[in-house]
Amino acid sequence: MKVTKAIITASGRGTRFLPVSSAYQKEMVPVMHKPQLQWVIEEAIESGISDIAIVVREGVDTIKKYLEIDNTLFKYLKEIGKAHLMDSVIRLTENAKITIIEQKESDPYGNGTPFILARDFTEGEPVIGMWGDDIIIRNDTTKPTVIEQMLRYYYEFEPAAVMSAVKVPRSEINKHGSYDYYDEKDTSIPYHAKLLLEKPDSDKAPSLMANSCRFVLGPDVIEELSKKITGKDGEIWLTDAVARLIDTGKTVIAPPWEGSIVATIGDPVGWLKANVFLAINDDRYREDITSFVKDIQFR
Repeated sequence: MKVTKAIITASGRGTRFLPVSSAYQKEMVPVMHKPQLQWVIEEAIESGISDIAIVVREGVDTIKKYLEIDNTLFKYLKEIGKAHLMDSVIRLTENAKITIIEQKESDPYGNGTPFILARDFTEGEPVIGMWGDDIIIRNDTTKPTVIEQMLRYYYEFEPAAVMSAVKVPRSEINKHGSYDYYDEKDTSIPYHAKLLLEKPDSDKAPSLMANSCRFVLGPDVIEELSKKITGKDGEIWLTDAVARLIDTGKTVIAPPWEGSIVATIGDPVGWLKANVFLAINDDRYREDITSFVKDIQFR
C-alpha cells in the first residue's frame, strides 16, 4: 500500500518559547521567511504525501487561519504586483488536503496522544509521523528526502514501524530514546531494532543511535497507542508503544539517513541555529550573513 498520509503534531504549549508562545503558536514562529510548520508541510508534500492531518491544541486557530487564503489580502497583493508573496502558501493547499484536528485539554498528555486522536484519519492505513517543531534541512538534494528513504524500508520489509535514528554524542544520548540492534548474522533486515530504551543513563545506553523526528507508523502502532498506556510522568509516549511492539516480536526498523540534517526548533537556540544555517546555504543571503557573522565583535 502506498503511504499518502501524514500526521504532524503541533499541540504542545511551547513553554521554551514563552512568553511569545502564550499568545502565538510555537509552530508558527518563522524560520527565515516562512513559519517552521510550513517547512514541515512542504517536506511531506515533497516526499509524496497528499493527505495531512495537523493536530493542534484546543482553541488555537492560528494555523487554520494561516492555511486559509485571505481574499482581501490576496486582492491587495494583486493590485500592488506582489501576489507572488503568497505563492508558497497557495501551493500547500493545492498539493495536499490538510485537516486540522483539535487536542482537548481533557485528552491524555503525551507525544503519543496526537496519533490516537488522528486514528479515524488514518483509516487503518500506515501513516507518516512528523514532529511539528523539528524541520529537516536537505544539504544534498541528490539524495531522497528522509521520509522517502524510510519508506523504502517500509515497502520492502513491511515492519510495524520505521523510526528514523541519528547518531549523537554519548553526553546527549540521555535526552533521547536509544536503540539496540540485532546482529547482522541473526537477521536479514537492516537496522532491525531489538530494544528501544527511552532516555537511558549515558553509561547504560545500548547504542548512540538516538530516536529522531520522522516515522512510518503501521496500524499496529496506532492500535498500541490507543490502549492509552501511560509511562514516564503519567504521559502517553510514542516510543513506549514502539518499544512494547519490539518486546512482543514485532519488526521495527530504526535506520539513519543521508543528505539531510535535522534542526530542532523547539527552543530559541535551535531556532537561531536553523535560521543561520538556512541563510548561509541560500544564495540570496549567503554573502550578507557570512559577512555579518565575521564582523560580530564578541566581548
